Amino acid sequence: MKKRLLALVLVLLMAFSVMGVSAFAAPSTQSIAPDTATVATYKDLEKLGISGTIVVYPKALETSDAAYPVIVWANGTGCITSLYYQLFEMWANCGYVVVADTNVMTADGSSLIKSIDYIVAKNGDANSLFYGKIDVDAIGAAGHSQGGRAVVNACAQDSRIKCILSIAGSSYQSEAKKVTCPAFYMAGSADLIVYAPLWVKPAYNVSKGPAVYACLKMAPHTTCMIVPDKIGAYGAQWFDLFLKGETDNLAIFVPGGQLSQDSNWKDFACKAG
Repeated sequence: MKKRLLALVLVLLMAFSVMGVSAFAAPSTQSIAPDTATVATYKDLEKLGISGTIVVYPKALETSDAAYPVIVWANGTGCITSLYYQLFEMWANCGYVVVADTNVMTADGSSLIKSIDYIVAKNGDANSLFYGKIDVDAIGAAGHSQGGRAVVNACAQDSRIKCILSIAGSSYQSEAKKVTCPAFYMAGSADLIVYAPLWVKPAYNVSKGPAVYACLKMAPHTTCMIVPDKIGAYGAQWFDLFLKGETDNLAIFVPGGQLSQDSNWKDFACKAG
């Protein structure tokens, strides 16, 4: 009975959090296909009644011969993909192809693996905008809430994922102990849905690979939806380190580095794995 009551409370809290950002997530009226999405024009396919994949990419990709790194994304419980568009756009502007779908129950990580399959297939499709423009050896995974749990499970199943970012992830320790790739666990000190000491920090503690943990002060569960700047910036630097080979960024994530000294964050921890 107590477990059922707790589950009901968590669902209600999540519903109120999502309702609080519904105005921000209002859909546009333009209907476009996933392969024509850019940082300026993209669409949540679920709003069109279509089950599909959403790709947000740098505008320069359309005329460039370069191969771009990829971030695959997993939604939180019941959260439509459009809630995260601002975060996606930040990462696309940092030079990433961001691939998401409309799945709102993502915990097992399978949607992330399907997103990887999707973009890798497009990379090999001569008729696709993404033909030859995806760095298939530079794929990271990110997710929020249940999606943060999804990245933990996906990286344990798919070696194509080189690093992960779990934002307020609800991972079980039995799952997180299988993580061997570099993992960044972000939490919020005002998160009443995924309480950091019970979920996020324990997942960090049992991860086997290189890992970082940090808690954003006064941040509620929906921070990455409504004010994603700080989360998005450190996330991009994390992915730059492991997907772009920008080794100078290592200094950001070590004791005494930028993140550990940032007054907006607390409880910083890192380990070499």
